[in-house]
Amino acid sequence: MLDRNLTMKRYAEADSNWVRSFSLDSIKCLIVCRGPVRKEAIDIFEELGLLEYGILMSEKDSVVYPRCLAPELRDFKYRKNIHRVPEYMGMTATERVERIDQIIGIALDNGYTHVFAGYGFMAEDAEFIEAIEKAGLTFCGPSSHVARRAGAKDEAKKLARSLHVSVTPGVDNISSLTLLTKVANRPGIEELAREHDIPFLYDDAISLEDN
Repeated sequence: MLDRNLTMKRYAEADSNWVRSFSLDSIKCLIVCRGPVRKEAIDIFEELGLLEYGILMSEKDSVVYPRCLAPELRDFKYRKNIHRVPEYMGMTATERVERIDQIIGIALDNGYTHVFAGYGFMAEDAEFIEAIEKAGLTFCGPSSHVARRAGAKDEAKKLARSLHVSVTPGVDNISSLTLLTKVANRPGIEELAREHDIPFLYDDAISLEDN
């Protein structure tokens, strides 16, 4: 049994190979969130004994703290790991793509292995998570596949039902119904599938909605 008083920082120095395997000193994590959650992440990373970590600083941070430092910045020991961005996700679709690319660029250029985006919108953004995964980084949280299925309410309900989890009654195929209002027939759906390289099942036994 592990000594409960043995901190993660000491795991790397233990005599036992098995105990040393719990060490997280090879991880360098970029924190992409602000406020109390960022402070919580820093405290936990210190307790876990991470090799190093860094944070993003947006213009909003400067607005909120114009004459003082946020609590998590007062004693921040990795000053070179404070990376400035205009905003985390941008105000438009174009800015959003640019910001995702910028965040990933910062992570890769500075040797980060992981990205932690807190518990808010960015942590549930499948596109953001997928970009991180494709860049060879590890996202601290659900995979893009899980985020995508959980983010689409009808898909989330289908997933919950498949796992025998009780859900509120309602329409489970709202995405299909919405698509069919735009492309009302089978040839249109087939053409759309070909255009976006999406698999289409050519089986008359399967309804158009299910397909």
